[in-house]
Amino acid sequence: MDQATIAEINAIEWMHTIDLGDGVVTAGKWPRNPRIAAAFDRISFRGKKVLDVGTCNGLWSFEAERRGASEVHSVDFLTHVGYWCAPGYRLAHRLLDSKAVYNPDVNVYDIDKLGVRDFDIVVFAGLYYHLKNPLLALARARSVLKAGGYIIVEGPVLLNQQGAVAQFLYTNYGHDRSNWWEPSEQCLREWIECSRFRILEEFPGPTPAFMSTATYKLKRLVERMLGRPEFPSRRTVMLAEAVSGTDPLYASLDPDLADAMR
Repeated sequence: MDQATIAEINAIEWMHTIDLGDGVVTAGKWPRNPRIAAAFDRISFRGKKVLDVGTCNGLWSFEAERRGASEVHSVDFLTHVGYWCAPGYRLAHRLLDSKAVYNPDVNVYDIDKLGVRDFDIVVFAGLYYHLKNPLLALARARSVLKAGGYIIVEGPVLLNQQGAVAQFLYTNYGHDRSNWWEPSEQCLREWIECSRFRILEEFPGPTPAFMSTATYKLKRLVERMLGRPEFPSRRTVMLAEAVSGTDPLYASLDPDLADAMR
């Protein structure tokens, strides 16, 4: 890789750590999550149609391609969070000779506008806790996924919390003002299951959450300084299969899931 390209790579603020070849790896703020990789290992991407929601720099889109996906759609909503993710995605896309379709201005609630309703796999990583309406987003993901298809959900969960409870983060957002929710593990399971998925396997992360020790300590220090209660958390990954038919645990038809009741 020539020096001009190296300089181009180094000029970008990267969120994802991506292997671009020739021994060049981007300096991402988040290292490659081994639990998401483990979930990828459980299913075949060969010849599959994949949707990566909240793609940022495109790490998991490019990984799906590397594993043989025939069609990949990378979705973000950068009009909301700013376009700082886009330069990294576009450069990695070019250097990896990717064929993924980039949709940087599609809200997760509007993914039906892609015009594709038969995805085999949806990657839903690092997303639900940034959404004010995570259940609606999961319903939208289910509506474009085939019955028998897979969703990979990743994000933080509360520790030492009994039952299906979630902390609302409007004023207690910790280190990140884009956070809305932090559910318990049971709550996240039920969010996924009531969205017409069957959980196949879970890949819980270590404690503290999947971030550097220094970042975790800073997060807790800020919370203490602001007088906010500490809720220890960790990140987890859940692999689930899309199911069809009516929900046996819910009496009425959920209009958000009408397309999944087939």
